[in-house]
Amino acid sequence: MTASDRERSWGRYGYCALAGLFAACVLVQTYIAGMAIFVDSTNWGLHRTFIHVFEIGPILMVLVAFLGRLPWPLRLLPIGLFALISVQYATAHAFGSLAAAIHPVVAVVIFWLAVVATKRSWPRTDGAVSRAVWRTGD
Repeated sequence: MTASDRERSWGRYGYCALAGLFAACVLVQTYIAGMAIFVDSTNWGLHRTFIHVFEIGPILMVLVAFLGRLPWPLRLLPIGLFALISVQYATAHAFGSLAAAIHPVVAVVIFWLAVVATKRSWPRTDGAVSRAVWRTGD
């Protein structure tokens, strides 16, 4: 295995780990929102703070995707995630409007895309991203 192959393998595993961790953080964020709604409204502060823990995830995913020379769809997907996080900020500040009602829907889309990124970057036993999923070469 050459240094370039090790770099690509590291990128694939790193991207998959970051995407999985990001998806898990979205689930935790959703749970915190549920606590704020159904248990105690003081949890909204934790909900507003916790996003700062994982909002950098998509940026790191883009960097790792380029370092690991992943297919273009995996390079671009985290940019979409970052854009959707921006939409979340905008809808969170639109309380009392129809725009605010889309906030939980966007959260579901973010989670779904994070799971898709995790699944599609899951390395095969030979360390390559499945060509059957992306129909592209390495």
